[in-house]
Amino acid sequence: MKLQENEAKKLLKEHGLTVPQRGLDGDKEYVVKAQVLANHRKENGGIKFAKGEKQAKALEKEIKGTQLEGQDIQDVLIEEKIDFQEEYYVSFTYDTETRKPALIFSKEGGTGIENREVSKLPLEDTSQFRFRQFLAENGFEGKEIIKLGMELQKLFEAFLEADGRLLEINPLAKTDDGYVILDAMMDLDDDASYRHSWDYPERSAFDREKTSREIRAKKIDENDHRGVAGKYTELEGDIGMMLAGGGASLTNMDALIACGGKPANYTEYGGNPPTEKVYKLSKVIMSKELNGLWHVGGTANNTDVLRTMKGFVQALEEEKPDYPIVIRRDGPNADEAFELLREKKEELDLNMKLFRNDTPMTETAETLMEMVEAFKEDEK
Repeated sequence: MKLQENEAKKLLKEHGLTVPQRGLDGDKEYVVKAQVLANHRKENGGIKFAKGEKQAKALEKEIKGTQLEGQDIQDVLIEEKIDFQEEYYVSFTYDTETRKPALIFSKEGGTGIENREVSKLPLEDTSQFRFRQFLAENGFEGKEIIKLGMELQKLFEAFLEADGRLLEINPLAKTDDGYVILDAMMDLDDDASYRHSWDYPERSAFDREKTSREIRAKKIDENDHRGVAGKYTELEGDIGMMLAGGGASLTNMDALIACGGKPANYTEYGGNPPTEKVYKLSKVIMSKELNGLWHVGGTANNTDVLRTMKGFVQALEEEKPDYPIVIRRDGPNADEAFELLREKKEELDLNMKLFRNDTPMTETAETLMEMVEAFKEDEK
């Protein structure tokens, strides 16, 4: 769950950290910021500066309702402009090598941080001593080691308590009164949501609010840990993807795209989910307007192909799609599963072709797209 700047700042403020005053309050200088999950907002016109309330309101009106990097700007944050002496880059994340938290720090924050030198501190606990030692190693002296060390400790504690996957402060500004978080981005661990009373909008992997289909799919796995069937990301294409995991899903998607297909979704199911979960996922996929459907996966080891295919067939019975369908699957009870599929193909008069593991998965993408092209010609 990625938070917008205003959401991240509100959370950090609740943990005792300082953020700029929000809203209009007299004839001051203000910063007007588009609230979208996008990088380089300032360079792309998403952050503007105003002198006084009148100009701030005009900029808010100018920004709101436009787009930034393909995202609609629905919210705008207005806050006081802060004068500062120094700006630092601070982030907390999990190191992929040690699988433990780490601090990433630079003495030069702000725009262009990706081209600046940073230092990394692996973290075992929230001890302030380690932060002070790290700052001394990076050239800080005197009272600032203590003050900045306390600030880093508070940020790290907020990161841990909120179950963050990433906390990025850029910049953390040093002012006459202390340290102020001028910009913040936070990514929270969805799997830890049961420990919190979050009320943030559902958001997808593409940093946008989740669609109704994505929300429906997510609920499939809630309170039911028998296999996985609720991973669904909606895309802009017209070819439904019923991907049976196993590590080949991305390869199959690439194969479809290489054959000229445009995926309508990305999803995976696996771990031997029950019939009803596969049925629900199939209904989500088929609820979109499609020109083809590809149900593809390798040879299963721990998934009952008949059990899962029964859920897919139940959705076919209800939806009765007229577009082409290609299925390539194999594994335990596949003989019975494919006999059921052949029966339903005849019964429902489906435009469907069936393949087992003697046909490469990626080859069936080409078969599907040939069928789709013929289907589109017939529709004209």
